[in-house]
Amino acid sequence: GGRRRPAARTRRLVDVTARANGGVAGGDLRPEHVAGRALRSLDVEQRSGGRGLGYLAIILASFMYASNGALTTQIFDVVNFRPSTMAAVRVYGAALILLIPVLIARPRLNRCDWIRVAAFGVFGVSLPQALYFEAIARAPLAIVLIIVYIAPVLVTLIDRLIHGRRLPVTAYLAIAIAVGGVLLAVTGGTDGSAISTIGVVLSLGTMLLYAGQIMITAVQPTTVGPFVRCGLGMLFGSAFWLIVMPIWSLPWEARHVAVDLGSRLDGSTPLWIAALYGIVIATVGAYSLMVIGAPRLGAAASSVTGMVEPVFAAALSWLLLGQRLNPIQIIGMGAALGGVTVAEVLRSRSLARALNHSSGQTDQSDPSGPLRHERHDPA
Repeated sequence: GGRRRPAARTRRLVDVTARANGGVAGGDLRPEHVAGRALRSLDVEQRSGGRGLGYLAIILASFMYASNGALTTQIFDVVNFRPSTMAAVRVYGAALILLIPVLIARPRLNRCDWIRVAAFGVFGVSLPQALYFEAIARAPLAIVLIIVYIAPVLVTLIDRLIHGRRLPVTAYLAIAIAVGGVLLAVTGGTDGSAISTIGVVLSLGTMLLYAGQIMITAVQPTTVGPFVRCGLGMLFGSAFWLIVMPIWSLPWEARHVAVDLGSRLDGSTPLWIAALYGIVIATVGAYSLMVIGAPRLGAAASSVTGMVEPVFAAALSWLLLGQRLNPIQIIGMGAALGGVTVAEVLRSRSLARALNHSSGQTDQSDPSGPLRHERHDPA
Protein backbone atom coordinates (compact mmCIF):
# COMPACT_ATOMS: atom_id res chain seq x y z
CA GLY A 1 0.00 0.00 0.00
CA GLY A 2 2.84 2.40 0.79
CA ARG A 3 4.24 2.12 -2.71
CA ARG A 4 0.98 3.15 -4.35
CA ARG A 5 0.59 6.46 -2.60
CA PRO A 6 3.45 8.27 -4.36
CA ALA A 7 2.11 7.08 -7.70
CA ALA A 8 -1.39 8.28 -6.82
CA ARG A 9 -0.06 11.62 -5.69
CA THR A 10 1.91 11.85 -8.95
CA ARG A 11 -1.21 11.17 -11.02
CA ARG A 12 -3.13 13.82 -9.08
CA LEU A 13 -0.26 16.27 -9.59
CA VAL A 14 -0.27 15.57 -13.32
CA ASP A 15 -4.04 16.12 -13.44
CA VAL A 16 -3.77 19.39 -11.54
CA THR A 17 -0.88 20.53 -13.74
CA ALA A 18 -2.84 19.60 -16.83
CA ARG A 19 -5.81 21.68 -15.71
CA ALA A 20 -3.53 24.61 -14.90
CA ASN A 21 -1.91 24.27 -18.30
CA GLY A 22 -5.14 24.54 -20.21
CA GLY A 23 -6.13 20.90 -19.99
CA VAL A 24 -2.87 19.50 -21.36
CA ALA A 25 -0.70 17.00 -19.55
CA GLY A 26 2.88 16.77 -20.77
CA GLY A 27 4.17 18.36 -23.94
CA ASP A 28 1.09 18.85 -26.16
CA LEU A 29 2.11 21.62 -28.55
CA ARG A 30 -1.17 22.12 -30.39
CA PRO A 31 -1.66 25.90 -30.77
CA GLU A 32 -4.93 26.11 -28.87
CA HIS A 33 -3.38 24.22 -25.93
CA VAL A 34 -0.14 26.19 -26.10
CA ALA A 35 -2.16 29.40 -26.02
CA GLY A 36 -4.18 28.28 -23.04
CA ARG A 37 -1.09 27.15 -21.18
CA ALA A 38 0.70 30.41 -21.91
CA LEU A 39 -1.76 33.07 -20.90
CA ARG A 40 -4.25 32.04 -18.28
CA SER A 41 -2.69 34.47 -15.83
CA LEU A 42 -2.13 37.11 -18.50
CA ASP A 43 -5.86 37.17 -19.24
CA VAL A 44 -6.54 38.25 -15.66
CA GLU A 45 -4.02 41.07 -15.97
CA GLN A 46 -5.57 42.20 -19.25
CA ARG A 47 -9.02 42.52 -17.67
CA SER A 48 -7.62 44.70 -14.90
CA GLY A 49 -7.73 47.74 -17.19
CA GLY A 50 -5.11 50.19 -18.45
CA ARG A 51 -5.85 49.82 -22.18
CA GLY A 52 -4.76 53.41 -22.81
CA LEU A 53 -1.40 52.66 -21.23
CA GLY A 54 -1.25 49.46 -23.28
CA TYR A 55 -1.73 51.30 -26.58
CA LEU A 56 0.84 53.93 -25.60
CA ALA A 57 3.39 51.27 -24.64
CA ILE A 58 2.98 49.29 -27.89
CA ILE A 59 3.19 52.44 -30.04
CA LEU A 60 6.32 53.66 -28.23
CA ALA A 61 7.92 50.22 -28.57
CA SER A 62 7.14 50.19 -32.29
CA PHE A 63 8.72 53.62 -32.66
CA MET A 64 11.83 52.42 -30.84
CA TYR A 65 12.13 49.37 -33.10
CA ALA A 66 11.71 51.52 -36.22
CA SER A 67 14.14 54.20 -35.04
CA ASN A 68 16.77 51.55 -34.38
CA GLY A 69 16.39 50.28 -37.94
CA ALA A 70 16.84 53.79 -39.35
CA LEU A 71 19.83 54.57 -37.13
CA THR A 72 21.46 51.22 -37.88
CA THR A 73 21.03 51.77 -41.61
CA GLN A 74 22.76 55.13 -41.22
CA ILE A 75 25.63 53.38 -39.44
CA PHE A 76 26.04 51.03 -42.38
CA ASP A 77 26.05 53.96 -44.79
CA VAL A 78 28.63 55.98 -42.88
CA VAL A 79 30.83 53.48 -41.06
CA ASN A 80 32.46 50.38 -42.48
CA PHE A 81 30.59 48.19 -40.03
CA ARG A 82 29.28 44.79 -41.08
CA PRO A 83 25.57 44.12 -40.41
CA SER A 84 26.36 40.84 -38.65
CA THR A 85 28.72 42.71 -36.33
CA MET A 86 25.93 45.07 -35.30
CA ALA A 87 23.64 42.10 -34.65
CA ALA A 88 26.28 40.50 -32.43
CA VAL A 89 26.85 43.74 -30.49
CA ARG A 90 23.13 44.11 -29.87
CA VAL A 91 22.72 40.54 -28.59
CA TYR A 92 25.82 40.73 -26.39
CA GLY A 93 24.67 43.99 -24.82
CA ALA A 94 21.08 42.90 -24.25
CA ALA A 95 22.26 39.62 -22.72
CA LEU A 96 24.46 41.53 -20.26
CA ILE A 97 21.52 43.65 -19.09
CA LEU A 98 18.95 40.84 -18.99
CA LEU A 99 21.38 38.62 -17.13
CA ILE A 100 20.21 40.43 -13.98
CA PRO A 101 16.63 39.04 -13.92
CA VAL A 102 17.98 35.61 -14.91
CA LEU A 103 20.38 35.55 -11.94
CA ILE A 104 17.63 36.74 -9.61
CA ALA A 105 15.14 34.09 -10.81
CA ARG A 106 17.64 31.21 -11.11
CA PRO A 107 15.26 29.31 -13.39
CA ARG A 108 15.02 25.54 -13.18
CA LEU A 109 13.85 24.03 -16.44
CA ASN A 110 13.61 20.52 -17.76
CA ARG A 111 15.65 19.36 -20.75
CA CYS A 112 12.91 20.03 -23.30
CA ASP A 113 12.45 23.59 -22.04
CA TRP A 114 16.18 24.25 -22.23
CA ILE A 115 16.16 23.04 -25.84
CA ARG A 116 13.27 25.38 -26.65
CA VAL A 117 15.01 28.33 -25.02
CA ALA A 118 18.23 27.55 -26.90
CA ALA A 119 16.30 27.33 -30.17
CA PHE A 120 14.75 30.71 -29.43
CA GLY A 121 18.18 32.21 -28.74
CA VAL A 122 19.61 31.04 -32.07
CA PHE A 123 16.63 30.96 -34.44
CA GLY A 124 14.46 33.56 -32.71
CA VAL A 125 17.09 36.13 -31.72
CA SER A 126 20.49 35.90 -33.39
CA LEU A 127 19.73 34.75 -36.93
CA PRO A 128 16.66 36.98 -37.53
CA GLN A 129 18.55 40.07 -36.39
CA ALA A 130 21.61 39.26 -38.48
CA LEU A 131 19.57 38.67 -41.61
CA TYR A 132 17.38 41.72 -40.94
CA PHE A 133 20.45 43.98 -40.68
CA GLU A 134 21.84 42.46 -43.86
CA ALA A 135 18.54 43.26 -45.59
CA ILE A 136 18.23 46.89 -44.46
CA ALA A 137 21.85 47.49 -45.48
CA ARG A 138 20.84 46.68 -49.07
CA ALA A 139 17.18 47.72 -49.37
CA PRO A 140 14.82 50.51 -48.24
CA LEU A 141 13.94 50.02 -44.58
CA ALA A 142 10.16 50.39 -44.95
CA ILE A 143 9.99 47.87 -47.80
CA VAL A 144 12.03 45.34 -45.82
CA LEU A 145 9.65 45.67 -42.86
CA ILE A 146 6.60 45.28 -45.09
CA ILE A 147 7.99 41.98 -46.37
CA VAL A 148 8.93 40.85 -42.85
CA TYR A 149 5.51 41.73 -41.48
CA ILE A 150 3.70 39.19 -43.64
CA ALA A 151 5.22 36.52 -41.37
CA PRO A 152 1.92 36.13 -39.40
CA VAL A 153 0.24 35.34 -42.72
CA LEU A 154 2.73 32.52 -43.27
CA VAL A 155 2.10 31.23 -39.73
CA THR A 156 -1.65 31.24 -40.47
CA LEU A 157 -1.17 29.21 -43.66
CA ILE A 158 1.14 26.73 -41.91
CA ASP A 159 -1.44 26.36 -39.15
CA ARG A 160 -4.07 25.64 -41.81
CA LEU A 161 -1.95 23.00 -43.54
CA ILE A 162 -0.66 21.22 -40.44
CA HIS A 163 -3.58 21.48 -38.02
CA GLY A 164 -6.41 21.88 -40.51
CA ARG A 165 -7.81 24.92 -38.74
CA ARG A 166 -10.16 26.75 -41.08
CA LEU A 167 -10.59 30.49 -41.12
CA PRO A 168 -13.39 32.63 -42.56
CA VAL A 169 -13.22 33.35 -46.27
CA THR A 170 -12.61 36.98 -45.35
CA ALA A 171 -9.31 36.01 -43.74
CA TYR A 172 -8.02 34.35 -46.90
CA LEU A 173 -9.14 37.35 -48.94
CA ALA A 174 -7.20 39.59 -46.54
CA ILE A 175 -4.13 37.36 -46.96
CA ALA A 176 -4.37 37.68 -50.74
CA ILE A 177 -4.63 41.47 -50.44
CA ALA A 178 -1.60 41.54 -48.12
CA VAL A 179 0.52 39.49 -50.50
CA GLY A 180 -0.61 41.65 -53.43
CA GLY A 181 0.29 44.78 -51.46
CA VAL A 182 3.78 43.45 -50.77
CA LEU A 183 4.28 42.66 -54.46
CA LEU A 184 3.13 46.17 -55.35
CA ALA A 185 5.47 47.75 -52.81
CA VAL A 186 8.43 45.64 -53.99
CA THR A 187 7.94 45.96 -57.75
CA GLY A 188 6.59 49.51 -57.84
CA GLY A 189 9.85 51.20 -56.85
CA THR A 190 11.87 53.40 -59.16
CA ASP A 191 15.34 54.88 -58.75
CA GLY A 192 16.12 55.27 -55.03
CA SER A 193 13.00 53.43 -53.88
CA ALA A 194 13.70 50.31 -55.94
CA ILE A 195 14.75 47.14 -54.13
CA SER A 196 17.45 44.83 -55.45
CA THR A 197 17.09 41.09 -55.92
CA ILE A 198 19.47 40.39 -53.05
CA GLY A 199 17.44 42.77 -50.89
CA VAL A 200 14.26 40.83 -51.68
CA VAL A 201 15.96 37.50 -50.93
CA LEU A 202 17.34 38.72 -47.60
CA SER A 203 13.98 40.25 -46.64
CA LEU A 204 12.17 36.99 -47.45
CA GLY A 205 14.74 35.09 -45.40
CA THR A 206 14.13 37.43 -42.48
CA MET A 207 10.39 36.94 -42.88
CA LEU A 208 10.79 33.15 -42.73
CA LEU A 209 12.92 33.40 -39.60
CA TYR A 210 10.42 35.81 -38.04
CA ALA A 211 7.63 33.32 -38.73
CA GLY A 212 9.74 30.67 -37.03
CA GLN A 213 10.32 33.07 -34.16
CA ILE A 214 6.56 33.45 -33.70
CA MET A 215 6.10 29.68 -33.51
CA ILE A 216 9.12 29.15 -31.24
CA THR A 217 7.93 31.88 -28.88
CA ALA A 218 4.57 30.12 -28.53
CA VAL A 219 6.21 27.06 -26.95
CA GLN A 220 8.60 28.83 -24.59
CA PRO A 221 8.41 27.72 -20.94
CA THR A 222 5.81 29.67 -18.99
CA THR A 223 7.16 28.67 -15.58
CA VAL A 224 9.43 31.74 -15.72
CA GLY A 225 8.58 35.38 -16.38
CA PRO A 226 8.92 37.10 -19.76
CA PHE A 227 12.10 38.97 -18.85
CA VAL A 228 13.74 35.76 -17.73
CA ARG A 229 12.65 34.03 -20.95
CA CYS A 230 14.04 36.87 -23.02
CA GLY A 231 17.23 36.96 -20.96
CA LEU A 232 17.79 33.24 -21.42
CA GLY A 233 17.21 33.64 -25.14
CA MET A 234 19.75 36.46 -25.31
CA LEU A 235 22.28 34.38 -23.38
CA PHE A 236 21.93 31.48 -25.80
CA GLY A 237 22.12 33.99 -28.64
CA SER A 238 25.38 35.28 -27.15
CA ALA A 239 26.69 31.73 -27.00
CA PHE A 240 25.95 31.45 -30.72
CA TRP A 241 27.85 34.68 -31.45
CA LEU A 242 30.77 33.58 -29.26
CA ILE A 243 31.29 30.79 -31.79
CA VAL A 244 30.61 32.82 -34.94
CA MET A 245 31.99 36.22 -33.87
CA PRO A 246 33.75 36.18 -30.47
CA ILE A 247 33.41 39.33 -28.43
CA TRP A 248 37.15 39.99 -28.52
CA SER A 249 37.08 40.05 -32.34
CA LEU A 250 34.64 42.99 -32.49
CA PRO A 251 36.05 46.23 -33.97
CA TRP A 252 36.36 48.08 -30.67
CA GLU A 253 38.64 50.67 -32.28
CA ALA A 254 35.66 52.02 -34.27
CA ARG A 255 33.63 52.93 -31.19
CA HIS A 256 34.49 56.64 -31.42
CA VAL A 257 33.79 57.00 -35.14
CA ALA A 258 31.17 59.69 -35.76
CA VAL A 259 27.84 58.55 -37.20
CA ASP A 260 26.03 61.25 -39.19
CA LEU A 261 22.37 61.64 -38.21
CA GLY A 262 21.27 62.25 -41.79
CA SER A 263 21.03 65.01 -44.36
CA ARG A 264 17.96 66.59 -42.71
CA LEU A 265 19.33 66.56 -39.17
CA ASP A 266 22.51 68.41 -38.35
CA GLY A 267 24.95 66.68 -36.09
CA SER A 268 26.47 63.29 -35.42
CA THR A 269 26.97 60.86 -32.59
CA PRO A 270 29.79 58.47 -31.67
CA LEU A 271 29.23 54.90 -32.81
CA TRP A 272 29.22 53.59 -29.24
CA ILE A 273 26.27 55.84 -28.34
CA ALA A 274 24.34 54.67 -31.41
CA ALA A 275 25.08 51.05 -30.44
CA LEU A 276 24.04 51.73 -26.84
CA TYR A 277 20.75 53.17 -28.08
CA GLY A 278 20.10 49.96 -30.03
CA ILE A 279 20.83 47.85 -26.95
CA VAL A 280 19.22 49.78 -24.09
CA ILE A 281 16.38 51.66 -25.80
CA ALA A 282 15.50 49.64 -28.90
CA THR A 283 15.98 46.18 -27.37
CA VAL A 284 15.56 46.11 -23.58
CA GLY A 285 13.44 49.27 -23.41
CA ALA A 286 11.18 48.36 -26.32
CA TYR A 287 10.72 44.81 -25.07
CA SER A 288 9.86 46.12 -21.61
CA LEU A 289 7.14 48.28 -23.16
CA MET A 290 5.82 45.26 -25.08
CA VAL A 291 5.61 43.31 -21.83
CA ILE A 292 3.68 46.21 -20.28
CA GLY A 293 1.36 46.78 -23.24
CA ALA A 294 0.54 43.32 -24.60
CA PRO A 295 -1.22 41.97 -21.48
CA ARG A 296 -3.44 45.05 -21.34
CA LEU A 297 -4.56 44.78 -24.96
CA GLY A 298 -4.54 41.08 -25.72
CA ALA A 299 -2.96 39.30 -28.66
CA ALA A 300 -5.01 40.69 -31.54
CA ALA A 301 -5.05 44.33 -30.43
CA SER A 302 -1.35 44.44 -29.58
CA SER A 303 -0.43 42.74 -32.86
CA VAL A 304 -2.54 45.17 -34.87
CA THR A 305 -1.20 48.19 -32.95
CA GLY A 306 2.35 47.02 -33.62
CA MET A 307 1.66 47.39 -37.34
CA VAL A 308 2.53 51.08 -36.98
CA GLU A 309 6.22 50.13 -37.03
CA PRO A 310 6.55 50.13 -40.86
CA VAL A 311 4.76 53.51 -40.91
CA PHE A 312 7.27 54.90 -38.42
CA ALA A 313 10.06 53.30 -40.43
CA ALA A 314 8.90 54.98 -43.64
CA ALA A 315 8.79 58.40 -41.93
CA LEU A 316 12.18 57.98 -40.24
CA SER A 317 13.74 56.63 -43.43
CA TRP A 318 12.66 59.77 -45.24
CA LEU A 319 13.86 62.01 -42.39
CA LEU A 320 17.22 60.36 -41.64
CA LEU A 321 18.12 58.45 -44.78
CA GLY A 322 16.40 60.33 -47.59
CA GLN A 323 14.56 57.14 -48.63
CA ARG A 324 11.28 57.95 -50.33
CA LEU A 325 8.41 55.72 -51.38
CA ASN A 326 6.47 56.56 -54.53
CA PRO A 327 2.64 56.57 -54.54
CA ILE A 328 2.44 53.00 -55.88
CA GLN A 329 4.62 51.71 -53.06
CA ILE A 330 2.62 53.65 -50.47
CA ILE A 331 -0.60 52.07 -51.79
CA GLY A 332 1.03 48.64 -51.68
CA MET A 333 2.27 49.26 -48.16
CA GLY A 334 -1.22 50.25 -47.01
CA ALA A 335 -2.78 47.20 -48.65
CA ALA A 336 -0.20 44.89 -47.06
CA LEU A 337 -0.67 46.34 -43.56
CA GLY A 338 -4.46 46.32 -43.89
CA GLY A 339 -4.53 42.74 -45.14
CA VAL A 340 -2.22 41.44 -42.42
CA THR A 341 -4.21 43.33 -39.77
CA VAL A 342 -7.54 41.81 -40.81
CA ALA A 343 -6.06 38.32 -41.18
CA GLU A 344 -4.39 38.54 -37.76
CA VAL A 345 -7.58 39.67 -36.03
CA LEU A 346 -9.63 36.87 -37.62
CA ARG A 347 -6.95 34.29 -36.80
CA SER A 348 -6.86 35.38 -33.15
CA ARG A 349 -10.63 35.18 -32.87
CA SER A 350 -10.68 31.74 -34.47
CA LEU A 351 -7.98 30.48 -32.10
CA ALA A 352 -9.82 31.97 -29.12
CA ARG A 353 -13.02 30.18 -30.10
CA ALA A 354 -11.11 26.90 -30.45
CA LEU A 355 -9.55 27.43 -27.02
CA ASN A 356 -12.86 28.28 -25.40
CA HIS A 357 -14.47 25.24 -26.98
CA SER A 358 -11.67 22.90 -25.89
CA SER A 359 -11.73 24.20 -22.30
CA GLY A 360 -15.52 24.27 -22.01
CA GLN A 361 -15.74 28.04 -21.76
CA THR A 362 -18.69 29.90 -23.16
CA ASP A 363 -17.68 33.52 -22.56
CA GLN A 364 -16.22 34.92 -25.76
CA SER A 365 -16.63 38.60 -24.97
CA ASP A 366 -12.90 39.14 -25.33
CA PRO A 367 -11.64 36.92 -28.16
CA SER A 368 -8.05 38.04 -27.82
CA GLY A 369 -7.73 37.60 -24.09
CA PRO A 370 -6.45 34.05 -23.66
CA LEU A 371 -3.71 34.33 -26.25
CA ARG A 372 -0.12 35.16 -25.50
CA HIS A 373 1.41 37.79 -27.74
CA GLU A 374 5.01 38.16 -26.74
CA ARG A 375 6.76 39.90 -29.58
CA HIS A 376 10.49 39.74 -30.18
CA ASP A 377 10.92 42.09 -33.09
CA PRO A 378 13.54 41.13 -35.70
CA ALA A 379 14.58 44.76 -35.69
